[in-house]
Amino acid sequence: MTADPYPGYAWLREHDPVCPVGGPHVPGRMWLVTRYDDVRACLADRRLGSRAPVDPDPHPPGLSHLDGPGHARLRRLVAAAFTPAAVARLRDRTARTCAHAVESFAGRGHADLVAEYTREIPVAVMHDLLGVPETERAPAADVLDMWYRAKFRQPRDEASLAELLDYVGELVAYKRTHPGDDLTTRLIDSDALTGEELEVMVMTLIGAGHITTIQFLGTTVLHLLDHPGHRAALLRGDLDWPRAVNELLRLDSPSHVAEYRYAGEDMTLADARVGEGDVVLLSLAAANRDPDRFPDPGTLDLTRDARPHLAFGHGAHTCLGSHLVRLETEIAVTTLFGRLPDLALDIPGGEVAWGYAPTFRGPLALPVTFTPSTSR
Repeated sequence: MTADPYPGYAWLREHDPVCPVGGPHVPGRMWLVTRYDDVRACLADRRLGSRAPVDPDPHPPGLSHLDGPGHARLRRLVAAAFTPAAVARLRDRTARTCAHAVESFAGRGHADLVAEYTREIPVAVMHDLLGVPETERAPAADVLDMWYRAKFRQPRDEASLAELLDYVGELVAYKRTHPGDDLTTRLIDSDALTGEELEVMVMTLIGAGHITTIQFLGTTVLHLLDHPGHRAALLRGDLDWPRAVNELLRLDSPSHVAEYRYAGEDMTLADARVGEGDVVLLSLAAANRDPDRFPDPGTLDLTRDARPHLAFGHGAHTCLGSHLVRLETEIAVTTLFGRLPDLALDIPGGEVAWGYAPTFRGPLALPVTFTPSTSR
């Protein structure tokens, strides 16, 4: 399933669209939903909550684990930073970040684009948005390692979570004494969050701002390496960027499964009887390849209108950072291929190793070669 989950998703959509699945660290029953119409309906169904009925986490819940007024309150505090106009103001800074990353390996003739490019950009952009200068940042690899150990290791890795919270606490403390025109300062000045809520919010933004984008940048670069005609048309301006990005999001959604949902009452999904307290997994990736919604769903068609895709979710929890992801993708792709036009994968495409941890999927490494180029 990690290397290519899509045949499995196709079988489930046809034969068992609400399928019971195992979950060693989740009490009770768990269900996987794979059809587009069912997934979309569940994302907007208020009977499915975002927080576990029994939550052992002593910290305040973040945005993705709240519903109703509590969720709306936190979302309002940060929404203005992710509007199209606000994101557009990050264009020049993001372009500099991408250019700097490419120059770090352009003269070498080879690189691992995940380790040296797609991983670096989202972490840098989110720290820019939060107002954290480079001198106060942990290296991107360290931030990612902290986050994965804290959030995806089962059972919960309390030591790693404490390490991540310590890092975030230091960033917040720095911003209290070094205010600026940035999101963290605005959150501090709003006086709307407790100290612990503020740290959880910043931690959530750092995580949400880099995990899916890293996966998506990696899969996008890989698809464009595999489709040189599409790549050339995009760089020439013959194709519409927003439409192309939506199709890439649909084809290989970085979040394969949405955040867990918990049934607040007994309910029926398709023909399955879901009990109160059951965990419901909504497969965004399977839904986005549903042939009943997208004809020929396994084909990359950059002229397709894929706007109903569910890569960013649907309903109250629709991803706040969707405009930022689109901006980063456009700039990262045009910078990379514009600077290194003969970029080529250094291994057969079928040998690319994929990560799946546990709901996000993307290449673990993208070794490439190109003609070395002196710094500009």
